[in-house]
Amino acid sequence: MVRKRKSGAVLAVADEPKTAMSINPYIFHCCKRCARKRRNTRYLPREIIFQFLLHLPAQLLHDVVRHVCREWSLVICSPNFIQHHLRNSTGGVIIQEWLSPRNGIYVEMRRGCLEICKFDCGVHGLVRSSCNGLVVISDESEVIEVPNLYVTNPLTKQWAILPPFSALTGHHSDGGLAFVESSMEYKLVRVCRDKYIVPKTQIAVLTIGVDEVWRHIDTDHLLLPTELKFIWFLLVTGGYVHWTSSKFVLTLNVETEIVRRFPVPQLPKMFGSFLPMGGNLSFIDESSKFLRDVWEMNSVTGEWSMLFSFDSEPLSDRFKGMFSDFTKSINPCFWLVARELLVFSLGYGQRHWIVYNVKTREIQSFELEGKCYHFEAHVNSLVWLE
Repeated sequence: MVRKRKSGAVLAVADEPKTAMSINPYIFHCCKRCARKRRNTRYLPREIIFQFLLHLPAQLLHDVVRHVCREWSLVICSPNFIQHHLRNSTGGVIIQEWLSPRNGIYVEMRRGCLEICKFDCGVHGLVRSSCNGLVVISDESEVIEVPNLYVTNPLTKQWAILPPFSALTGHHSDGGLAFVESSMEYKLVRVCRDKYIVPKTQIAVLTIGVDEVWRHIDTDHLLLPTELKFIWFLLVTGGYVHWTSSKFVLTLNVETEIVRRFPVPQLPKMFGSFLPMGGNLSFIDESSKFLRDVWEMNSVTGEWSMLFSFDSEPLSDRFKGMFSDFTKSINPCFWLVARELLVFSLGYGQRHWIVYNVKTREIQSFELEGKCYHFEAHVNSLVWLE
């Protein structure tokens, strides 16, 4: 079952909530006016209101609930509430068509059903990375050598332009946005290859709201010349950025800005997919026809552990009639819910999408009208940069 809902948002920034005006400090009144008019009316304590609002979706809080009254708006926009709500939120995924990024959708699972709504962040371009509800957009609306980069909250439509990347010569990869919990800072990470010095690969880091220029981390001491081609596509898990290959994983701790090289899982045949899974990196072993082993890497130590196995044969039974070789047509793309809901794209052009519960074997699916899509894991939130 798929439910569709509309989206829309406006900008809202507020301070910490003030103490509710009430005859009894333990009884919550909507505002001063309500307290004067209804002195004998009792309302729920602020703590209960706070807990109740935590269970509502960010979209509903921003579009509707914060307009109920001023006190509710102050609670919803307070940093304390925003951080608590983020921890309670479930993630989804942004799916955009490569040639028409404005025709994007946001998919999430709620109460066991898929919810699909239109996605519009207010800035034209593809979402290159997402972290805690903030996304990095590469604006390619104009024909320029180096596209502008923006950080924005698609829900609140708050946005800021990032310092240009053009000072770094050579070819640039997509960016990875990561959060440093100890300092409450966000850092954007990219890879730059010098087109005049071959091989020469550097990792570029920008602390958003702090740095005015990009900083370099050299990786030549970690890589052989033949391995440089592997550091291009990156995956973000919490406060870590990873570059993967069939032989090694490079992991950047965004807090310390130290890069370490870790081995891949020790398997007879290295055939499968690396995917972010919560705060760690996962590897789905696809060497067997239907049985899939899920491995997880500790981002601190680099140690791999096999978590569980799941059977993908139910997917073959349901969709094998659509393709001559089903096993080559199905590709794991991302975890919609870590260790539970895995999303596959089916067939050329990624028009068919399957959400598979690896524990219960439940299957849900949806179809898109375009041909080729870009996707990023995301969570709707009220987070913004101070």
